[in-house]
Amino acid sequence: MPTSDVRDPLTHGERLLIRAVRLLALGGCAGLPGHFDAACGLHGAETYRMLTAFVQQLSLAGRRRVRLSPPRAPALSADEAAILDVFGAAQADDYRTLDERLTALAGGPPPASLGAAACWVAQAFALNGLSLRTSFDAAATPVLYAAE
Repeated sequence: MPTSDVRDPLTHGERLLIRAVRLLALGGCAGLPGHFDAACGLHGAETYRMLTAFVQQLSLAGRRRVRLSPPRAPALSADEAAILDVFGAAQADDYRTLDERLTALAGGPPPASLGAAACWVAQAFALNGLSLRTSFDAAATPVLYAAE
């Protein structure tokens, strides 16, 4: 059973990001672009494409398997917490943390396109009031929503 911590619940931007990453890793979802249009307005379509590029680049360039929870699972995996850190660091212009997390996720030096995609998404989220935090503690198992 997942445990909650002080990070529960995640912000709207964090939930959107993790749910989208999970679904994109499984091949996508027809309704997913509409969520980005609603959340990011005029930047929605491009933000969705950049997140898609991020997931694809991580899959293609990664030297290790990234562990994702199932789409409806309430708990985050350690890798999902690291993904949130990537985007949070990008939104905070903390490029050292961004590079560290990307290197850990990819299992080696990441391609520049991975960081560029993360920065685009993070800044589009910021422009639309979707905050992303940094320094998720993977050991604390943050949750998407409280278990019923």
